Amino acid sequence: MTITFVAHLTPEPALYGALAAMLAELRALPLLHLPVSHDEERFPGGRQHITAQGQRVSSGLLWVERLTGRDAGAETPWERVRERALNEDLVVPVNPALLPCLEEMMADAGAHGVAVVCLRVVKKNQRYQLEEWESGKVRSNGWMQDEVGRWTVGSVAQPVMRSGQTLRVALAGAAHQHHDANPAMMAALGDAADALAMPVELLFLSPGVSHSQRARLLRSADGIVLPDAFSPETEAIGTEAADWALEQNVPIFGVGSGMPAMVAALAQQCFAAPMPCTLPLAAPRLGNHRITVQPHSALAAAAGSALTLRFHQHHRLNPALLEDLAAAGLQVAATLDNHECAAVTLTDHPFFTGVAGRPELASRRERPQPLLMAFLQQVRQSARSRAISHAALTTSAPPAHPHFLRG
Repeated sequence: MTITFVAHLTPEPALYGALAAMLAELRALPLLHLPVSHDEERFPGGRQHITAQGQRVSSGLLWVERLTGRDAGAETPWERVRERALNEDLVVPVNPALLPCLEEMMADAGAHGVAVVCLRVVKKNQRYQLEEWESGKVRSNGWMQDEVGRWTVGSVAQPVMRSGQTLRVALAGAAHQHHDANPAMMAALGDAADALAMPVELLFLSPGVSHSQRARLLRSADGIVLPDAFSPETEAIGTEAADWALEQNVPIFGVGSGMPAMVAALAQQCFAAPMPCTLPLAAPRLGNHRITVQPHSALAAAAGSALTLRFHQHHRLNPALLEDLAAAGLQVAATLDNHECAAVTLTDHPFFTGVAGRPELASRRERPQPLLMAFLQQVRQSARSRAISHAALTTSAPPAHPHFLRG
């Protein structure tokens, strides 16, 4: 049988495995990925994809699931890849960290009677193609990314006819972190915006800019999203953004570590010295878990009575703090089987929702994540309400001059 190596010799974790996944889908072949490393200092968040079984793997393997519909699975040692290739054809992605081992793996495969094909990814005019390593013969071409990083081939993806005001959504984290290291949330927001035919512009709350610059971005934002944080600096930005959302009634949605950042912001507003926001779990919560949504909660309309989310959770919200914040309107909107909090909402706020899992990982272009759709719908509604209020203020008649007051 044959192993087809797909070498994409670019360091960005968000691109790792993408073209290999496309080839695997076109040929209906399994894709196996080897243990691999990325430059975590340059690309924090480069290993942020979580499989259904709970393995934390390279973020680019998100595309394996989005493009093939199959779970990315765990990293597979070379010996097991070679053994499996004795019985079936396989596709294996290669990044720069694996390149020094490629020649040795090819020789080892041949020594065990496994044929090898090596393709490389080449980018030309914003399109990606697969070429044979030695001859340069094109084997597949026309692949490109849209503005939120999703992959299409040629003109297969028809443009969405959007209408209405462009909504500005602030996303915690630098633009390059999302584009190059952890593309899941951008892609999921694109899925939801397409389904709603809604024009959306993303604003990035980067740790690399000043507080005043982030404040200007927040003032212009119609909604805020807090993804699972890449770093302590991104976590701090999450609390800062949640504080703004509370003060200005701006819709906000937090996932993973974004949920405790929102709760911490509320606690800081309510208490002079709030107790710890999170407590360590006895054992990490990994992979897919089903959560039960509280009936009649703000979450129920979007999620129904139950929802499966993907987790990579090491801390839980402090139950004592949740109890104290209930008086401020914070509600436990969903729980896990052991009754731990899995989601929170806030009464008397347009949209203040946090979930402990990573719903963006389950989003697909043809099957957008319902919580993100509910968030964008509320962002649109809140923006319309603010526009109406502003118009009413600017078009109302000026007060009469005091010399001409009647009476």
